[in-house]
Amino acid sequence: MKKKTVCLCSLLLALALLLVSCGGLKDSGMSENNDAFSGGVSGDMSEAPGGAGGWDQGSWDGVVEDAVRPQTSLSEKIIYSADISVETVDFDAAVDSVEALLTKYGAFLESSSVSGRSLSDTYYERAVYRSAKFVIRVPVGAFNDMTAAVESVGNVTNRHTYTENITERYYDTQSRLDSYRVEQERLMAMLEKCSTVAEMIEIESRLSEVRYQLEALESTLRNWQNQVDYSTVNVTVSEVREYTKVVEARRTYWQQIGDGLRDTLENIGDFFKALFKWLVVNLPTLLLLAVFLGVLAAVVAALIRRRSRAGKSPAAPRDDDPPHDE
Repeated sequence: MKKKTVCLCSLLLALALLLVSCGGLKDSGMSENNDAFSGGVSGDMSEAPGGAGGWDQGSWDGVVEDAVRPQTSLSEKIIYSADISVETVDFDAAVDSVEALLTKYGAFLESSSVSGRSLSDTYYERAVYRSAKFVIRVPVGAFNDMTAAVESVGNVTNRHTYTENITERYYDTQSRLDSYRVEQERLMAMLEKCSTVAEMIEIESRLSEVRYQLEALESTLRNWQNQVDYSTVNVTVSEVREYTKVVEARRTYWQQIGDGLRDTLENIGDFFKALFKWLVVNLPTLLLLAVFLGVLAAVVAALIRRRSRAGKSPAAPRDDDPPHDE
């Protein structure tokens, strides 16, 4: 009976010690959590690393990074763009059509250029074709409709569509921006509590760096958001006399021979047409050249005849020649 009483007392004593130790650990953990919360979130500068009288840049950066937990809605950030090349036989109408699409889809023209000369300005085919380049920014919601409408301007010879998902980079940059904003606020509060000039200079130097980073990150985010909201469509319009022929992807051997022969005959025809045009256009010059060459040939022929006659005439007797015997 005595042994049972001793065992029961020992068990109760061990249980009491266990409860006491658990209570101490719990109180210690709660105290640490409260201290961390008051130093990292409450904004009390006296609890910041180093305090107002001993600012430490390295330890401060760590607290800022840990304190910021952005709760941003992770919507997709995707940049859409397209390159479209169109050829047309009516250049002016095609350019007007592209410009009309801007109003229709709420787009705006970022840049444009036109090069070349009108077909009526010169006789040489290879030197008259015009081309225009447009950089169009269109709301992302009208991107597909805009590209489809551009394809109706003329014969599309080239089209490429690009997508760039910048979601991860965007929100990483946003997180860094939030961190710098928190650090800026805390630096401003610490600056008001500085007790020495050295501390003030040190904090102001760091504050200048933070503000520079804030401006750079804000500019990057604005640029990305602008590209996300307004897609880019690069349009090239080229003037041609006839549209490029579309050839089937798979052609038989004899079809390829027929295509080559047809192209050769067309090239020969184009050569003689160009030659005939050149002759007609330059006919006045050719006539003047022919007259000049005719006159030159006549002069040369007259000189040759004169020399020939001079060589056949008898030589006149000289005074020192001996008399002839009769």
